Amino acid sequence: MSDGSPIFPATVKQATTILAALLLATANVLHGAPARVNVGPDTEEPPDDLICEMGAEPGAESVDPSRWSGRFGGIGIQIGFNGDAVTVDETMKDGPAEKAGMRKGDQITHINDETAAGLNVNDVVRRLRGEPGSTLKLTIFRATGNQTRECRLQRGLVKVESVRDAQLLAGKVGYARLISFNRYTGSDLRAALAPIERAGARAWVLDLRHNRGGLLRAVRDVASQFLEPAQPALVLRPAQAEEQQQFFASRYGPRLSGPLCVLINLNTAGTAEALAAVLRWHRRAILIGAKTCGHSDVVRLVAAPDGTVSLALHGDIASMDGKRFGGGEGLVPDTEMVAAPGEDAAAPQRVLPGRREAADLANDRVVQRAVAVCVEQLDRRKQ
Repeated sequence: MSDGSPIFPATVKQATTILAALLLATANVLHGAPARVNVGPDTEEPPDDLICEMGAEPGAESVDPSRWSGRFGGIGIQIGFNGDAVTVDETMKDGPAEKAGMRKGDQITHINDETAAGLNVNDVVRRLRGEPGSTLKLTIFRATGNQTRECRLQRGLVKVESVRDAQLLAGKVGYARLISFNRYTGSDLRAALAPIERAGARAWVLDLRHNRGGLLRAVRDVASQFLEPAQPALVLRPAQAEEQQQFFASRYGPRLSGPLCVLINLNTAGTAEALAAVLRWHRRAILIGAKTCGHSDVVRLVAAPDGTVSLALHGDIASMDGKRFGGGEGLVPDTEMVAAPGEDAAAPQRVLPGRREAADLANDRVVQRAVAVCVEQLDRRKQ
C-alpha cells in the first residue's frame, strides 16, 4: 500500500448499480470517425469528483482522494504492514524520506512522538500527510543493525504517477503505460509522448494492463489526444437523472495520428475500460491482450465537515448501443493473447515508484505483438 493510494475497507455495503457499456466494435481499422459538428469552442468535461475505479465502491468511508487529485503534501514513501508494524515498502527517488536516509524495510514506530502501533493505514496516511514545507518527526527502527533513530523531515509536493515506461520502440512506435487516471494524466501523457513523437514515432501503443481506472475527466483528456475534435469521448448515465450526459473530445491541443494499439487484460477496469472501448468504437484502435474486468460503476467523492471523504453512487459509464462491459462482462480484445504464467503478475512492478528507468519490453509478448501490428500498418501506408 502507498501513502498516495486510497484505502478501502474490506467489507463495503453493496449498492444497487446501473450497468451499461460502450460499443464493442469488431472492425480492426486504425483511423478516426468523423468529428461532431456544430459544437461550441470547447466541450464540457466531467467534474473532478467523479470516479470509476475498481475498488472505489459506494459506501466506502474515509478514503484518500489524493490518488485522483494527483498531488499531495507528503514524504514520498509507500507503506505496508508487517504484523502491526508500519513498514516502508519503497521510497520515492529524491523525495523527503529518501533524502532523510529512510529506506525499504524501515519500521515507523512513532509519528510526532505518538506510537504508530494500533493505527490503521488511513490513520498513518493522515499523520504523514500535510502542507508542503511543514515538518514531521518520525522514529525509525532498522532491523539490520538493531538501530532506532529519529528523522526530522520537511514534507514536499508528491506527484502521483500515472504514466510510466514511455519510450520509442522499433524506431517508429511510441509506447506508454498508464497506471492510473488522475487530474494530470492527460497532460502527463502529452508530455511523455511529445519527445517520442519528435524522435520519429508514427504509431502508438497505449498499455492499460493493470490499470484499475480513476478520474472520469482523464478519459476525455487522454481520448482527446487520439480522437478528432468534438468526437464523443465518454457517456455517463447518472443514477438520479433521466438523461445521460455525453462528453466530447476537446477541440484544442495536438492530436496523435497513425496506427494505435491498446493493451488490456483482466486487471484493466473502470475508466481504463471506458477509454479502450471508446477508442475502438471510433475505429481508432485495435485492442490486444485479454478480456477486461467489467467495471462501470461511477462514484462521487463526498466531503464531510470533519475533512473525511466518502464515496456515494453516482451512476455508470453508459453505452451508445446497449452492449455492456460492466457487470463483469468486460471488453473482449480484437487480438487475444493469454499471458504466460507469472508474466502478467510481474508487469506492474517493472518500474519502482518515482523512478524513471525505462522498462525492458523485449520479452513482453503482448507489447511486441502490438509493435508488429503498428509496423505492419505503417508499411501498408508506406510511412
